[in-house]
Amino acid sequence: MNNTNHSLRRALIIDDHPMIADALALALSGARIFDEIETIRSLGAARARLDNAQTYTLVLLDLHLSDTQGVDGVRILREHYPDLPLIIFSADDGVETIKLAFECGVRGYITKDSARDVVINAINLVLAGDNYIPRHAAPALGLEIATAVRGEESNHAAAVINLSPRQMEVLGYLLLGMPNKVIAARLGMAEGTVKTHLNTVYRVLGARNRVHAILRARDLGLMEQAVQRLPQKSTDSPLRAWERQ
Repeated sequence: MNNTNHSLRRALIIDDHPMIADALALALSGARIFDEIETIRSLGAARARLDNAQTYTLVLLDLHLSDTQGVDGVRILREHYPDLPLIIFSADDGVETIKLAFECGVRGYITKDSARDVVINAINLVLAGDNYIPRHAAPALGLEIATAVRGEESNHAAAVINLSPRQMEVLGYLLLGMPNKVIAARLGMAEGTVKTHLNTVYRVLGARNRVHAILRARDLGLMEQAVQRLPQKSTDSPLRAWERQ
């Protein structure tokens, strides 16, 4: 995807409810976050737009469209456009859905009943490289609001040194929100091997899942170390983890 003007901040809203999409676009326009905001009603139309030499700073996706349901649309976008920052904007506030979305590599999840300030704050966080998780979902995902105590950080940081270079690369791609299939393709390994490396990473970090691993990496100061091991083109937008509302 190429664009003649990479300095423009462009947002693409994918939602088949015109009133909701237009209201979101109006809120973003008022906040002056983006130079251009486009709305589109289906995943198929969005893919055609993305394939037609269009570059976007951020995509906001509803989970329930006429041509896709649930996280299937997330999987498709992450597989075909893995470097594209993606936020879910959905009426579904179920914790399991939120967990699945983050496991597929989204960088934020905003529920449609969120206040305007929360929406704007979440988008700004993601644009700054952070990962936005709704507060109500954090405990159910096994995440703690408080940061780890200093002594715990030191013990884990020493253990991380023992990760192999390949495991550090897998961790780096995980922090960029890449799904396992894309990580496997970029590292030239089987998807099962990626899962094996991730299991080791989880164990060393003391993480319960992908989202928790992202948080642990932030708390331990591993973000830059892991991402810097990757090819330069893959390090444009490193995640930095959950920010409190």
